[in-house]
Amino acid sequence: MSGSALLAVGAAVGLSGVGTLRLSWGAAQRSTLLNAIGWAMLVGALIAGWASAGAWGATVVSLWAMGAALALLAAAAWGDPSARGKASNRRAGMVPEPGEPRQVLRRVTTFCIVIIGGLAAAIALGVMTRWVALFAGADEADANVLAFFAVPLAWAILAFVLMMTDRRKRQLAMIAIPNFAAIPALISGSVM
Repeated sequence: MSGSALLAVGAAVGLSGVGTLRLSWGAAQRSTLLNAIGWAMLVGALIAGWASAGAWGATVVSLWAMGAALALLAAAAWGDPSARGKASNRRAGMVPEPGEPRQVLRRVTTFCIVIIGGLAAAIALGVMTRWVALFAGADEADANVLAFFAVPLAWAILAFVLMMTDRRKRQLAMIAIPNFAAIPALISGSVM
């Protein structure tokens, strides 16, 4: 089968996979068999796209499947009678209800732990990454690049995990562990 024919088959299988998943998810009770078939079709479409044109083929097949999913979800949202109802007034603890305490200290503490403590822990992980890279034999420039790559990535992950953690002790432990782990790097003088 030629590359373009395989790409067309992959796109068709991807469209069918999205349709199968929508059929399963739209039923009163989800079907495990239809879910498995739909996901298997999407994986098969991705494999066909990759076999036809590498990453570009996988991207094209994925775009067809995502476009079909967007169209099906838009049609379902447009026809949903509950979409015409009044919007919910639920707030997930963002703003206190009238008469409730504002808990400003708790909010400021959370901000400081997540942003300032998370940044300090991310920088400690960056220093540790640089130290490990130098210890493993990497050049100075490569070790610096690894550290500069590790800090924003670690900060984003830490901020997410810290925000999802509900206990202060766990939050403090999460920012203390990387700082303690960076002590050998700081003692040996591996600071940028």
